[in-house]
Amino acid sequence: MKKTTVKEIKKWFKTLEENRYKKRYVSDARRIAWFVNNNLLEDYKTMPISLQKKWNKAQYGRERYLAKEYLKSLDLKELTTIKLRKMIKEELWRLYATKEKTK
Repeated sequence: MKKTTVKEIKKWFKTLEENRYKKRYVSDARRIAWFVNNNLLEDYKTMPISLQKKWNKAQYGRERYLAKEYLKSLDLKELTTIKLRKMIKEELWRLYATKEKTK
């Protein structure tokens, strides 16, 4: 699986309904990208210091939730592209078969 970039996360933020009411920051996108790239790892001590929240009792529930949702949207997007490719391939084969019959 390729690494998810902060730019991709920020682009995905724009598709969220909740983003209309709450602004998401680059620091949030960086944390979410870290969670996605590290398989939603719960060991926050391994998180780079620049991504850790300043308060030592901080929770990362929101970022973990958004990372899960991002992964779901990736799966959904991948499934739709697979279905679309399959439909196109079938249509091309059907057209090719009808062309061969007319020869």
